[in-house]
Amino acid sequence: MNIDYNLYKIFLYLYEEKSISKTANKLYVSQPAISYSLKELEQQLGYTLFYRNSKGIEPTIEAKELYGYLSCAFNIIKNAEEHITNLNHLTKGTIHVGVRSYLLVSFLEEFIHNFLIKYPNIHFKITSLYDEDCSKLLENGVIDLLIDVFPFSNNEIVKKKLDVWNGCFFYNKNLFHVSNLSFNDLSNFSVILPNSSSLRGKLDEVISSSNVQFSNIIESDNVEFIIDFVRKEKYIGFLPYEILDKLEDKTLFEKIYFEDKNLTYDICCCYKDEFLNPASKKFVEMLDEKESVN
Repeated sequence: MNIDYNLYKIFLYLYEEKSISKTANKLYVSQPAISYSLKELEQQLGYTLFYRNSKGIEPTIEAKELYGYLSCAFNIIKNAEEHITNLNHLTKGTIHVGVRSYLLVSFLEEFIHNFLIKYPNIHFKITSLYDEDCSKLLENGVIDLLIDVFPFSNNEIVKKKLDVWNGCFFYNKNLFHVSNLSFNDLSNFSVILPNSSSLRGKLDEVISSSNVQFSNIIESDNVEFIIDFVRKEKYIGFLPYEILDKLEDKTLFEKIYFEDKNLTYDICCCYKDEFLNPASKKFVEMLDEKESVN
């Protein structure tokens, strides 16, 4: 059975108004048009829906049954239309972001703060990622966006370069001091390094090409632990400069750069177009307006 949506709409008005004339006035159509539509609906359903009386019309038992279903269905449709309208006007919506834990506070937090000032009713769902297969999370639609420091080879995933970070070694200058340090000299010190694959990939390449052998090494995926350990112990750590620069006691640390070593990181926003809702699209626009780096 394929009944015109408008016939059901007229039926609902007739049921609630109990009058053909009032229904006609509500819908801005003629009374004969309402009567014709009612007759058409009754013929298609095979039931009489209203009886005429001195006060107007009264629903039959079949009409009461039909109204129970249709009123629920039309409420669902109305709610769906309002929901989509709210999404498009960014008065509602959820943005699910997957982000490397060390980028959450040092990079993403400011963007979220600024976005919520403009769109306070948008809900953010943040998933801190370590070494999960992030491309799978995007491909399966588990997250809308991924903020990471390396691009994927998957051509279906859009990559936008947001910033460039610089990796650097650092130590507590109140505990010891070094000068004129070469990269190979690092093997003479105790070091604490991140074991996150996104930070270690490029660093490991440089270490391998320089034939540096660390005799005393600690690895951690917790940035706060690395910073605190260097703060308290005679260790040289490695992190992006931009993380260290946001510390309250950043002047406590001496940073070491090696100009002949490429230790820069492209921070990218990665996503699949088909999984972006209006709120996510607007957030991508706020993150960056640069060209895609596919």
